[in-house]
Amino acid sequence: MLMPNIETNANHVLLKKIEMQKHVRISILGCGWLGLPLAEKLISRGHQVKGSTTSSDKLITLKNKGIDPYLVHFSEANTPISPEFLMSDVLIINIPPGRKSPEGSENYLRMSDFFCRNISETEIKKIVLVSSTSVYSETNTSVSEQDLSEPESPAGKLLLKVENQFLTLKNMQVCVLRPAGLVAADRHPGRFFKNKINIPNGLAPINLIHRDDVIGIILKLLDDNEASGIYNGCSLTHPAKMEFYKMAAESIGFDAPIFLPEKKSWKIVRSERVSSDLNYVFIYPDLLNWVQNISGKY
Repeated sequence: MLMPNIETNANHVLLKKIEMQKHVRISILGCGWLGLPLAEKLISRGHQVKGSTTSSDKLITLKNKGIDPYLVHFSEANTPISPEFLMSDVLIINIPPGRKSPEGSENYLRMSDFFCRNISETEIKKIVLVSSTSVYSETNTSVSEQDLSEPESPAGKLLLKVENQFLTLKNMQVCVLRPAGLVAADRHPGRFFKNKINIPNGLAPINLIHRDDVIGIILKLLDDNEASGIYNGCSLTHPAKMEFYKMAAESIGFDAPIFLPEKKSWKIVRSERVSSDLNYVFIYPDLLNWVQNISGKY
């Protein structure tokens, strides 16, 4: 059974706080496609960054970028983790829930259970958990951080369970960031539906966010000494799938995917707290415009 859904931080007593000045120690669990450029950005701001990977081959890559590298995985019930990795002020958890296999889901739960059992014994004062907007169901309406999360997919249910585990931690500043679908130049949406036809739900709105904006929001969460609770991360415009992916594909010379002109299940994700509480200004508020501007570069 899932733990009760927690959408506010009203009952949290945040006794541990941190001012994000120079030389703050930050541990990033998962230095992959998002975590690695985030780590580089934090290092450029003068912070000490520890980063984890599940691949021993990648340790040298992290070290060469100025990141203190650690091999961390949760494939066993009692997976050891270096105590030095947890000698930090901030922990950023940025690993996927393993939606492709039951084993991956079990590892994700082991990760959550490990930190929630042991985090109070560490020096960590603030946690940023990167989750997903998949915790919201397709309600045929717009959703914000104040709306109830009732995920339909197994991955969404798993994410919500883990979110709630972290949000119920005592005496800890916990921020949950729920980004929408992630895009960037090296994850170009024009490739998402390559050579596809008869794709359903072509009139449904998109919910996407550029990686640079996810990084920007995380930086804001770290800088804000009062930040806690749930934050959505999604670009501000929501064109129809068939319009957006047609332009995205054609911008890199692909044939446009063919969508069915229908609007069945859908949602529009609003990032209300990011704008109102963090005063964050999106780098790419309109991804349709972004796709147009990078056309011809591939």
